[in-house]
Amino acid sequence: MNHSDIEETAICISQVFSSFEPLAKALKISLNEMYRLALPVCEKTADEAISIIAKARNTKEVVGFIISENFMTIHPDHLGIDNKFEALFSWLSELEEKYRSRNPIKAGQVLHIFMLGVQEKYTKRHIATTLVKENLNLAKHHNFEIAIAEATGVASQHIFRNLGFTEEFAIEYKSYKFKGKNIFSSIEHPSSCLLMSSPI
Repeated sequence: MNHSDIEETAICISQVFSSFEPLAKALKISLNEMYRLALPVCEKTADEAISIIAKARNTKEVVGFIISENFMTIHPDHLGIDNKFEALFSWLSELEEKYRSRNPIKAGQVLHIFMLGVQEKYTKRHIATTLVKENLNLAKHHNFEIAIAEATGVASQHIFRNLGFTEEFAIEYKSYKFKGKNIFSSIEHPSSCLLMSSPI
């Protein structure tokens, strides 16, 4: 993903996540709200040059994305996102802290796959699998040793398993509480979000 792709990629992420991503749906995050998260994420990852997008051959529109980062990256104030995303970041931080507590990490060692998605009309064409494979090849070129991902949905968990990722930790949706509320109780399948990893 280049800097010229930032705007279109952010729009694609917003469309896919607000419609299909389990956590975003449970929190009722709208397309516009998702865009306010996706744009600064894309700006940051374009600088790091370790994220990949898929474009349609005929129209050149962005139809899929894998947004990755150095796992040691610190997000100041969660990229300036408003409080509606507090629960989402709290959830992801809990998984990531569990991983850090068990695994000593060196700078530049772990690739964090942050977002993966494909527009609905382009699904079932192995685009997401290809994006992961290409991202791992790019990460290897940049000397990363391990890749991790929070797999929130059935499709992503299936893709990562097929590519050799193994489960490190799981948080069950129905039992998770944020400020005393079961905010993800509406998610029935899969039953848990998985933090998965693979050597590169």
